[in-house]
Amino acid sequence: MAKNRETPLRRLPVGSVKPDGWLAKQLDIVNALQKRMGADPSLLEGVNWKGGEIFPRYVRGLILLAGVLGEPQLTVKAEGYMNAIFDAALEGGDLLPEDRDGEAPKTEAVKTLLSFYELTGEQRALTALKKFFKSRFNTMSVTHSWHHARARLLDEVEAMDALYRESDLEWLKDLAEMLRDRSPDWFRLAVRFPYKKAAEKCISPAALKKAVRTISQAESPREGKRVKPFTPEKMEAEWKRPAHQLLVETDGVNMAKAVKYPCTYGAFMGDRELRRLSLRLIANLNRYHGNATGMFSCDRRLGGNSPTRGIDITAAVEMMESLVSVLQATGEGVCADILEQIAFNVIGAAAFDDGSAVQDVLMVNQVECSVRRKEFFAGYPFGNAYARGGITRGSVALLSAYPFFMQALCMMRGADELNFFAYAPCTLDIPVRGSVLRIKEETGYPFRNTVVFKVLEADGDAAVRINFRVPRGTTMQLISGGQVVATGGGVISVKCTLRTGSTFMLKLDIPLLVTTNRDGTHSLYKGNVLMATRPGSEVSVRSYPGGEAAEVNAVTKWSVAPVIAKSSGRRTLYDAERTVVGKMPEKPFDRANAPFELYIRCKNVLNWDFDINGFSLAPTAPKFSEESIERAFVPFGCTSVRMAQFPPCYRG
Repeated sequence: MAKNRETPLRRLPVGSVKPDGWLAKQLDIVNALQKRMGADPSLLEGVNWKGGEIFPRYVRGLILLAGVLGEPQLTVKAEGYMNAIFDAALEGGDLLPEDRDGEAPKTEAVKTLLSFYELTGEQRALTALKKFFKSRFNTMSVTHSWHHARARLLDEVEAMDALYRESDLEWLKDLAEMLRDRSPDWFRLAVRFPYKKAAEKCISPAALKKAVRTISQAESPREGKRVKPFTPEKMEAEWKRPAHQLLVETDGVNMAKAVKYPCTYGAFMGDRELRRLSLRLIANLNRYHGNATGMFSCDRRLGGNSPTRGIDITAAVEMMESLVSVLQATGEGVCADILEQIAFNVIGAAAFDDGSAVQDVLMVNQVECSVRRKEFFAGYPFGNAYARGGITRGSVALLSAYPFFMQALCMMRGADELNFFAYAPCTLDIPVRGSVLRIKEETGYPFRNTVVFKVLEADGDAAVRINFRVPRGTTMQLISGGQVVATGGGVISVKCTLRTGSTFMLKLDIPLLVTTNRDGTHSLYKGNVLMATRPGSEVSVRSYPGGEAAEVNAVTKWSVAPVIAKSSGRRTLYDAERTVVGKMPEKPFDRANAPFELYIRCKNVLNWDFDINGFSLAPTAPKFSEESIERAFVPFGCTSVRMAQFPPCYRG
């Protein structure tokens, strides 16, 4: 089989994109977050790897941050942690964490080894991967695995592909087929998606509870409790049970990872047609579990369309990584739109604006962030409150979020085609025909409507084709030399010659859009920025077993709805919004100082209140006040408590 297979698009080399402006500030906040987490003793004990899959996820976050920030001390820190992964590798090639939390940590370690190799070129990483995959190949027929470890086997394919490009080891192809055979049939799920309701509605609660109990007893047996030996045969039998299949196939992290499998497996095996299955899986997740943020609901498992169901932050970051892979394989702009939605909305809202506290799970409509929510969000120690200090699933995931987003800013096709899929302030070093083209991108997008490109350095005249994606719900003009060169939606494509000093600008028209969600509620967008009300709130910090939590509660009226014009065409506001744009804040997701505000005519919803469990479910037959009042709307990422999906309120 030919070693050099055609790749539709390729990402820029590690370190080619340097953040500027608001993006650099966000990464500084994330960098401060990783420093606080690095002091947590649960990661390492001496030189031994602890913490299950949290440890390799954290180390990979360090590696990705080192790549985008270009800080040598971060690379040195990551190398220190990598020694624990190298030391954990057994002589036979297996990766064995000190505290065995199932088998899933091995797959996370594989991804960390690949990222470390891409950053440093360290041959030890390739050697460890080769030994591990050879061990997998030799023992797969006698290895019995289940639960998340088995559901995520195909997450290792990208590392196998990288190793294959360096070594031409044909048995890696056979191993990839083995992994697919032993995994859930993710490709079938993409074609005929069976989970059209929240996970708990797809199976009896008793069967679900029994499956969870069996897994818990097998993977984390309680000391002193006598249980029957969990034999390989019993493990295989349990894996085949419908309840177990549902547990792994509706898990939010597993599903977010699976989105890229048709693309990554198809690219490795030379079957590019499989990439369409990734797009189908994305569409099905949005149809049956999507919400206004762009991410699908999954408070651990798929949660349907309700805005009061949770969004797992780890799953959201995994989805970002998958979207980059699908974007690279297909070039479909919808992937970039969803990627921007998650980055600007979910990731922006997941932490306090100084990074001092992070949620593991958030809601679209969220008027309370409290520890008592763990009663409903099983497996989240602090419910949907913001955890302060220490390591949580959400805080570890945030380390990788912006580095993934930055991989979509520009991709190459061939030697001279530049594809700008997302926009953010940065400096790019782009290889064009053997030389490097350095371009500075100055923008306040998505909070402002212009993007200016300046060529800082070019080796003579560089003849290139540039494709600019036009974000969802916008139109765009390409301006050069004071003249409009091109205009439109979808994609703007031009051939041009760039030289040192060349400057051109994108000007976007970003109207306020009113959309109808899958559950019949309305939401408001400026491009891919979801707008939300920000009621007055109070924050209290309390100590709980396991650490501190910052709890936030709305203290002013939140049950309102924007007044929409009743028409047969596109939804619009009954009264035009009033826009207030101040100075661009240093932190774009500042809770007290949003980049812009919209003042919109709203009515009070008289019968919108908390249900018996304390959730603010939108009424199916809303009743509205006679009078209306202007309410402020801000970007979703600038809120801790908010409303972003509203019952329909028509007038006219």
